[in-house]
Amino acid sequence: MGFLVLTVKLGERLVATLPSEERMYFMVATTTPSKARLLIDAPGGVTVNRDRVQQRIDNGESFAVSGHDGPGDMDGPQDAAATDGP
Repeated sequence: MGFLVLTVKLGERLVATLPSEERMYFMVATTTPSKARLLIDAPGGVTVNRDRVQQRIDNGESFAVSGHDGPGDMDGPQDAAATDGP
């Protein structure tokens, strides 16, 4: 797997076209010196997880319903429509 490194402006969108021709959009919503908040617009049925969460899922670990960093872990109310889990 290779990596693509891009420099983008705040609010600029990136697009990824899936093999099904559906598209996912990524946008840098906010930044701080140590963090960037991404907005991800993905088609229904597409799962988006943090890498550490996906590794736990792949290892068969279960998550507490009220815990953080599990499926559904979100950063704020505007993320309510995100799919961050199976």
